[in-house]
Amino acid sequence: GDTCIKLIGTTLPLGQVIGLIGLVSSLFLFMVCGQQGILKNVPLIFTRTVLLRSLFDTMASFMFVSALMHMPLANLSSVMQSVPLVVVAVGVIFLGEKAGLSRIAAVIAGFLGVLLIVKPMPQTITIYEFLALGAVIVVAFRDLVTKRIPAHVPLLVIALANAIFISLSGFGVGLAQGFKTVEAWQWALLLGAGLFVTISYYFIVATVRLGDLSATAPFRYSEVVFAIIAGILVFGEYPDTISYVGMALVIAAGLFAAHREAAQTRDAEAELMPPAF
Repeated sequence: GDTCIKLIGTTLPLGQVIGLIGLVSSLFLFMVCGQQGILKNVPLIFTRTVLLRSLFDTMASFMFVSALMHMPLANLSSVMQSVPLVVVAVGVIFLGEKAGLSRIAAVIAGFLGVLLIVKPMPQTITIYEFLALGAVIVVAFRDLVTKRIPAHVPLLVIALANAIFISLSGFGVGLAQGFKTVEAWQWALLLGAGLFVTISYYFIVATVRLGDLSATAPFRYSEVVFAIIAGILVFGEYPDTISYVGMALVIAAGLFAAHREAAQTRDAEAELMPPAF
């Protein structure tokens, strides 16, 4: 999906790209919601927490796509893998949550990895590296809001809300930027991006509901491997050695944090279990 967006992003205005991909995703999600029989729940889109999550997701989408057009695909994908670590940091700083030394060490290691990937040198840093970091922070707040969405709101309805608001925001920005005629090959990439986004979200929902965090986390970070392959084969982007070290740090820190969170969840569930006689 990111590869499709990056291929088309430099040929059409940013607002038009985001608006059209959001529109395609909305249509796909409407069909999926219809197939699941949950269209009756669509009015829940206007739940306050769902609207707030959609706002954060829209902000993150503009930041991410802007950065994607100007950063190597593998580097940006790796930076985005630090979101779970930022969630831990935000929880500790703003919500007063407690974190052990091991999780704090994982967060610090992950941030060091991000710095190695971004390389914030005065002569090389651009606005797009800051947008990538901004997207990470906004997505972290989005995930914290997600935890507060009422349980009776279907996850696919939440996804549909995101797609609709992203599409409307994209076309709103497009009114200021202007629109271009979309050619057949561009429509093909737009449809591909929208379809991949929808399918991936559907699979993520199934994973969250059925899978164990520590068992499924490695598959989340395998995205970096595919981003490296796509970057080399499609865009001729070869990460340097320092970037690879940074990627390894982010992945290792994320996997450790996921393992610790899963262990703590199992311990908490065990404490709630009635004693066996």
